[in-house]
Amino acid sequence: MHLSKTDSVVSNASPLIHLAKAGNLSLLKDMFGEIMIPEEVFKEVCGAQDTPDSVVISDAVNDGWVRIIRLVSGDANLLAKSSGIDIGEAATILLAKKESALLLIDDKMGRSAAEILGVRCLGTVGVLLQALSDSMFKFDEFNAILDRMIDSGFRLDSKVYRLVLKIAKDLDENR
Repeated sequence: MHLSKTDSVVSNASPLIHLAKAGNLSLLKDMFGEIMIPEEVFKEVCGAQDTPDSVVISDAVNDGWVRIIRLVSGDANLLAKSSGIDIGEAATILLAKKESALLLIDDKMGRSAAEILGVRCLGTVGVLLQALSDSMFKFDEFNAILDRMIDSGFRLDSKVYRLVLKIAKDLDENR
């Protein structure tokens, strides 16, 4: 999937949190220009918290490249209850559907619900692989970012980790 700054992008909490914890939230700005998030996600990542990652995300909102969008419908509650996902994921999916946007989401159940609704999805690792493919950094930096994310709580199965590193190495060598 080739992405560009012309694509509308909506993000769930996980990609924001883990890229911020790794010190690479600005990668989203470099790749997409602007990111939309529903209010529910902003509350999840920044509400009543004063963690380093929430401060970085709040700064991105204040800088204007992460935009908070208010959804007026109660459909998010219905989607959350019917699909077993949380309200933030449901709101994010509905916003991406409404905007015909790419959805950045890591949660497996959330991705399944989004795909059923015809929403294109990309996880945080996919974002990193796309950035590598677009020559935004080399393999060593890709590996360092991924390791920082894992060290700060990003969950990735060891088999998937090894596969991702192989894919990244191949991408780096073949460009």
